[in-house]
Amino acid sequence: MKQLLSKFSMNNLFAGLIVAVVALPLCIAFAVASGVTPMAGVVSGVVGGFIAAAFGSSRFQVSGPAAAFITILYGITAEHGFPVLLASTLVAGVVVIAIGLLRLGRIMDLMPHSVIVGFTAGIGVLIFLGQLPAAFGLPSEGKTVLDKLGSAVAHAGSANFHEFLVLAVTVAVALLWGRTRHARSAPAPLVALVTGTLAAAGVGLMGGSVKTVGGLFDMSLSGLQPSWAFLGAAAEHWRTILVSGGVLGVLIAVESLLSSKALDSMAGGSHDPDKELRGIGLANIAVPFVGGIPVSGVIVRGSTNVMSGGTEKTAAMMHAVFLGLFVVALQDAIRLLPMAALAAVLLLTARRLVEVHELRRIFAMDRWEGALAVVTAALTVAVDLTVSVPVGLVLMLLLALRRMADDLRVDVKERHGQPVLAVNSSVTFMTASAVREALEHHLRDGKLRVLD
Repeated sequence: MKQLLSKFSMNNLFAGLIVAVVALPLCIAFAVASGVTPMAGVVSGVVGGFIAAAFGSSRFQVSGPAAAFITILYGITAEHGFPVLLASTLVAGVVVIAIGLLRLGRIMDLMPHSVIVGFTAGIGVLIFLGQLPAAFGLPSEGKTVLDKLGSAVAHAGSANFHEFLVLAVTVAVALLWGRTRHARSAPAPLVALVTGTLAAAGVGLMGGSVKTVGGLFDMSLSGLQPSWAFLGAAAEHWRTILVSGGVLGVLIAVESLLSSKALDSMAGGSHDPDKELRGIGLANIAVPFVGGIPVSGVIVRGSTNVMSGGTEKTAAMMHAVFLGLFVVALQDAIRLLPMAALAAVLLLTARRLVEVHELRRIFAMDRWEGALAVVTAALTVAVDLTVSVPVGLVLMLLLALRRMADDLRVDVKERHGQPVLAVNSSVTFMTASAVREALEHHLRDGKLRVLD
């Protein structure tokens, strides 16, 4: 007990508080962009964040709703409804736990970097496009982000430029404040949201109007009650639930392990990837029963934790506690948040996801891998992740096979006056045929040779 209490040190309490301040607007924004209520995002951060930290392995990881899943969640909700999303989240949790129990955590690290950068960039583009209607206060309907964008374009004549003003002010403040030395103690997203809310209030005083969270969503706590009614959707939509849950499970595992690995490098720590996945999986099994959406390890929250002095899992646990307290104490303030300001937060998130410098680096190292990243991004935007990621993996495998064939060499050497054939590559079932052809080529003259 004394050892546990010692981990609730002041530096970890402070880090948990700062991370909660950063996480609150992200939970709300990601939930709204996913087509669900803000409270679904917040409850995920509270319940999922606490369970993942308590049962996981990383000392620095902080879990919650992630930008990488927004387009998938929106698609599921728009086409099949919220109960199907909850059931898919439950399946995803089971998949993540299975990956951990089978000790496949380290294998997940083998996901090609170019594919990850590609689908992340594609998600960033979709998030950016998805916020354009909110930037001008336009109605947007449809089952996909591109459908919503098309709907907004059709209603372009009813644009509300007060919304764009609030968005522009929020983005400008976030970018400028993020460059100051005060950004560590007062996170840029929070300062920008407060400023955006004040700008919206100013617009209201001048006779204008902007959409707010309270005007569009019910932020009461009365609906937050444990329920398993969503399980009734399983009978009718079981195929969709299994496919969506499987894809989400793999992506949650990859996202979480990438985040925890980066945080270990940043803070000089280590973790058990399989135990970390079991913690994340338990969190995703729990959140649907309280109306939450999928959670994963998130590098933005985790890096904030490290930079704020967090050294133990208790920082992530306290982040969840503070997040819950914020919602209870600040309900009225949350209702005042302008939708355009939340769209600004998402635009900045999209900017981080589209890593142009990383794409350039991949192209500089290998133009084929660079092309693979671009193809994966394009498929993510044009179709979805269930197509882009598998196609990216298949193309990467074909690229690897081509490289193995190109690297294959069978050389003739002299050893003690005797010609020796040396195979200078790995011989596997994928290269055996090419090795045999190369050997036959060198043996056509009929001279006896030794195989090394």
